[in-house]
Amino acid sequence: MPSPAELESQIIELKQQLAEARRANPPEPVANYEFESADGPVKLAELFGGKDFLYVIHNMGKACQYCTLWADTLNPIVPILRTKAEVALCNMDSLETQRAMQASHNWDYRMVRDADRAFSQDMGYFQPAQESGDGRASLLPGISAFRKSSDGTVTRLNNTPFGPGDDFCPIWPLWELIGGSDWEPAG
Repeated sequence: MPSPAELESQIIELKQQLAEARRANPPEPVANYEFESADGPVKLAELFGGKDFLYVIHNMGKACQYCTLWADTLNPIVPILRTKAEVALCNMDSLETQRAMQASHNWDYRMVRDADRAFSQDMGYFQPAQESGDGRASLLPGISAFRKSSDGTVTRLNNTPFGPGDDFCPIWPLWELIGGSDWEPAG
């Protein structure tokens, strides 16, 4: 079995290859979806503010403690991300629930609601009831990166799912340093 140092070296090499593949990934044109927000209806292109880039966090909502953990973990770097890109968090929670979650967690995200699920479904982050294990429709967690061109055209550059062990929430690699854990985030 390779040593941890050897495996870490291989992982770094694979991550470099992944970064190259993402840079080479052809942009995917997307529609100018409409969302609900605390400020009223908002289009995808409007979420960019004055920026050329936008991150949209695909979030399952208040019922998912894992999604809350990811949002809590990413929140401190939102000001850094905003030096290049705007950041929005999208789920199907009611606007009232979104406001309450945003306030109780001090989230710095622009919160939007995908009421008709069209955006989430087209982006690959919606699971219909018939495809889920529990018979309920739900959103899936992840993040998409978008670019808006000078003519207003929006394209998705890349996306990736969220889940234990990914690069977006460092708690699991930290648990692995002490031999792993059966820890789960609190609700």
